[in-house]
Amino acid sequence: MKLKKTVCAVLCAAFLLVLLPNLFSCGTKIPEFEDFQDDYTDALPDNAEDGLTLHAFNWTYKQITSNLESIKNAGFKNVLTMPVQQPKSGGASWWAFYQPLSMSIGEQSSLGTREDLKELCDKAESLGICILADIVANHLATTDDEGKEPDGTPTVSPLVEAYEPVLYNNRNADKDGNGVTFHHNKNASGSGSDTQYYAYGNLPDLNTSNPYVQGRVLSLLKECIDIGIDGFRFDAAKHIETSSDPDYPSSFWENTVGEAKKYCKEKNGKDLYVYGEILGNPAGRNLSDYTGLMRITDDNFGNQLKNALTQKDPSAMAGAKLKTNDPKQLIAWVESHDEFVTASAHYSHIRVAKIWSVIAAKKDLGGLYLARPTDELTVGQIGSYAYESQYVASVNRFHNRFYDAECYESADGSCYVNEKIKEGDQGALILDLGAVDVNATVTVSVPHLENGNYYDALTGSKATVYDHKAYIKFEANGIAVLTRTKDLHPELDISDRDCSFAGAKTVTVSAKNAKEAYYTLNGEDKKTEINGAADVTVSDHVKNGECVLSVYLKNGNNVYERTFTYKQVELKGELFNVINLDRKYLDGTYELYIWSWSPGRWSRDYTVEDGVLLVDTKGMEGFLIAAFEKGYEVSDINNWDPNVIKQSTDIKGEALKAGFVDMAGF
Repeated sequence: MKLKKTVCAVLCAAFLLVLLPNLFSCGTKIPEFEDFQDDYTDALPDNAEDGLTLHAFNWTYKQITSNLESIKNAGFKNVLTMPVQQPKSGGASWWAFYQPLSMSIGEQSSLGTREDLKELCDKAESLGICILADIVANHLATTDDEGKEPDGTPTVSPLVEAYEPVLYNNRNADKDGNGVTFHHNKNASGSGSDTQYYAYGNLPDLNTSNPYVQGRVLSLLKECIDIGIDGFRFDAAKHIETSSDPDYPSSFWENTVGEAKKYCKEKNGKDLYVYGEILGNPAGRNLSDYTGLMRITDDNFGNQLKNALTQKDPSAMAGAKLKTNDPKQLIAWVESHDEFVTASAHYSHIRVAKIWSVIAAKKDLGGLYLARPTDELTVGQIGSYAYESQYVASVNRFHNRFYDAECYESADGSCYVNEKIKEGDQGALILDLGAVDVNATVTVSVPHLENGNYYDALTGSKATVYDHKAYIKFEANGIAVLTRTKDLHPELDISDRDCSFAGAKTVTVSAKNAKEAYYTLNGEDKKTEINGAADVTVSDHVKNGECVLSVYLKNGNNVYERTFTYKQVELKGELFNVINLDRKYLDGTYELYIWSWSPGRWSRDYTVEDGVLLVDTKGMEGFLIAAFEKGYEVSDINNWDPNVIKQSTDIKGEALKAGFVDMAGF
């Protein structure tokens, strides 16, 4: 009889759990709620400082322009470019942009031209997106890692003279009344050890206290503002002195950023958004010396969140400390471009998204999301579209919806909680750092949320809040973004984006969370439905050398529209084809060379046919194309020549196997 009673009790308990889902485990009934009236429509904040920033690392201006709609759909208010100055060697490698030759917008840059940058700014403005330009004001380009001036300081590249003759000719001594333009105080101590001689990477350190240097930096900022730039990141800001420095103070920041802010306000009526790279703490200086004019980077906040995630410690996540008491002074990230480039291993995209969600939801904190480059760090190739994922986009939209709301962070069990409360609207970001059972309902304390029905922006599932507790079914990765909006955002997955192709080309388009989904070709009226996924043979629909694929997805009030262009290439002969190369590289305006790898060697072993450069790549591991000034002869064909004006990225691997490379951006 005892066994029968035990079995009966178990069966009764199971029966109650299945048939009475509105019971707590303790037997208290959860009331039924009607949905809140929800009229919210997704929108970006009005001001750059209230939004989140996408770091378009290694993207060209045209690539950013063509992706602006998807960037907006993903909830990013700001886009940070690579440094806009004339890069060393034309910017063939990412690091070359951090060795600029000028204090003006570069024209011989692999990012594109000044006009390309202006077109980007114009389109961004029409979409309510702000463009931020990276600025290198601390140093200019060197010759190599070992080159030294007579006094032992890093050698300034002679290529600087063509762009900045005064800076170059006064680098060691005042020759024309403009003062010495580079720092040479190798024995500086205190704050001067950072600001007077920054020898990292053998980079020649500009004398930022010099009025002429300050004037050239201000001129660059004004040039950027004139074409529509909305803000700036200052590279190595920690190594530029402030007016309060105990050693070697100057008014650099007041005379550059301060004046640029006034100029922008008078010209456009806008507030300039500026932040400086301050890794760690500047020696002998207060952070407040910088924060009066700009935000600064908080490089440790993200590290604390990483540790909390690894330790599965939601209390540590909720209690992570910022560099200053005011988050409005700071900008944080999960990974910076420097960290990504130097890391031996990288977090998965979902782990990045979890940490990013905490940064993005933090009240008043600026957030910077790195669009990862390719594994080869190739300039002009987009390495990842993870910024579009619903994990990132949902929390970005959550940020935009509640950027001005009160924020309450807490921990309950294995869950981190960030509640957002403002008049007429509420929501919460909740992360379960423990093992997730997608079939289980988890009870999480939400001390501030009003009773009612909330919906997860990732799954669409309802989470009921009653008596300061939320009853949630997490998706597999343990992320829940709760708002009062019921309709999910549609998602697009596409196998290939804007590109050139030879021969046949099929693109697979997939739609998720879309009640209406179709594509059109070449602007025609015919609509083809996307039932989950569709294969589109774009090579069968080429007109005037290209096929334009437009995708439309809709779910409720949420619409996603995007256009992709595929250009067909007719290859010439059996040699490697370099197509769409600007005629100026073929008509004698420059001297064009090829540098082949393994062994390294300069040559002009190419022919030109109908504007196509033909290269015999048999036996090559890879090569690049380099332009020198007209009449220049490479004297040592077996060694790299640093007098390159502009060089392409390495053409190797899959690009070499494809049989052609599109050099339209060179």
